[in-house]
Amino acid sequence: MRIGIIDLGTNSVRFDVQWIGPAHRVRQLHREKIMVRLGQGVFLRQRLDPSAKRRTIDALIQFRRTASRLRVSKIIAFGTSALREAVDGESFVQEVQKETGIEIRVISGEEEARLIALAILNREEKPKGLFGLIDMGGGSTEISLCRDSTLLQSCSLQLGTARLQQVFLKEVPPLISKKAQADSIQNLRGQIRSTIAAQTIQQKWPKVSTLLGSSGTIRAIARILKRIYGGDSIEREQLMTLVHRMTGLSRRELLLIPGMEPKRVEMILAGAILLEEQMDFLNARSVTPSRYSLRDGILDREILLLSHTGGAESRFQLEDLYQKAAQLGFSKPSLQGKVRTAEELFQKTQKLHLLDEDWLRYLSAGIILHEIGSVVSLTHFEAHSYYMVRHADFLAMENWESEWIAQLCLKAGDPTIAKKDLGFVPGKKSRMTFLKLLALMRIAEALGPRSASFPTLKKVTIRDQQVKMTLNGRRSQDLTVLRIQQKKALFEEVFKITLTTNGIRS
Repeated sequence: MRIGIIDLGTNSVRFDVQWIGPAHRVRQLHREKIMVRLGQGVFLRQRLDPSAKRRTIDALIQFRRTASRLRVSKIIAFGTSALREAVDGESFVQEVQKETGIEIRVISGEEEARLIALAILNREEKPKGLFGLIDMGGGSTEISLCRDSTLLQSCSLQLGTARLQQVFLKEVPPLISKKAQADSIQNLRGQIRSTIAAQTIQQKWPKVSTLLGSSGTIRAIARILKRIYGGDSIEREQLMTLVHRMTGLSRRELLLIPGMEPKRVEMILAGAILLEEQMDFLNARSVTPSRYSLRDGILDREILLLSHTGGAESRFQLEDLYQKAAQLGFSKPSLQGKVRTAEELFQKTQKLHLLDEDWLRYLSAGIILHEIGSVVSLTHFEAHSYYMVRHADFLAMENWESEWIAQLCLKAGDPTIAKKDLGFVPGKKSRMTFLKLLALMRIAEALGPRSASFPTLKKVTIRDQQVKMTLNGRRSQDLTVLRIQQKKALFEEVFKITLTTNGIRS
């Protein structure tokens, strides 16, 4: 099987083609990176720059041609911080799919952190005892705490090289006067410290002496320090000296530093200060750079999915379901908005439901097909949906899968679900999995599509025996809160927890 993996970040878009063979052996066939700077201006204006969007689409068209030439059977594309925060990120995702045929899934910072940790823990030689993983991107930084090969906890911080450069330093050198330079760097450091403290103190993060660091910025800093001092790791004292040296230098002067990459000049100071502050806060003496990243974690997860299906190459694809729904008159963009809401809910409540990522496919399928029975009748349409899903000929969908999805459609509108109604699910554990998916599906339906017309799920806080969902947006908040109240009974029963909802007017 040949798969293409696209990581669309704030600064760069990366593309890998991997061959997965017998016994899940992997061989890399192609690797490419293009600096499209999709996050250009995003953290100041909250909108994507038109020229950056065009550069990105052109790069993706090029990747699509490469994938065709290499006979890639599946392309997996992930978007991160810039698309998470841009108000027009969702419309750009739709534009990309229209022009390139590539469907980008925008992942949460927490999922990004877990996938990066998966990649590094599977490949790198790990320090003994407690250690940290850090990935500094253009818009966000992901930190994970590990012991041996076990991931203990992760978080995503709204700190990245492009974000800090845009908001605080703005120019190279940072500003004209020395006082303005000092003020901008002091404000930058203050923002980094307060953001890290808010996250790590709340989660009671311990201090760690050793960090493994991924991302281009960390590797670039390591190369500079190696040219100056020798050694492969980033030592805190050496990094502090480098930051002091770079502060206030012009672009030409920065390029004279041994090992400096021209493409890193604009954001190298912001990145070095960010790394220095994180090392200081975590009390880390050194950072060992890693060449592994999000793409490798995505590859590992794909291999895991293949192993769950006995190595079968074909599995039902959501695109087939979208096409079936579109043939019946349903809007694909609207359905995709609903699916993105379900994905976001699944990711933000992962600590609660503890389901493998593979189950998200069935939740998404239920969301897409839930209402197709309404083309037959608007009353009791769930029963028609069940029949249509159960007897449709979906490519690569096994009988048990069509039954599960059909049952999700049938029971999504049923306020009373009894265990006797779950005879189609063998085993207590499988029944609980089905109920968890059904409970999530009801809340996702209540939230509505992820679009400008509906509030978004800003945050999910899980504490003690309570889940608090915070909505963000000006429109339809009250109606959405009411719908959640009407559909939360099964959620509270399944997870044995109280669900509350409140909103933030943005």
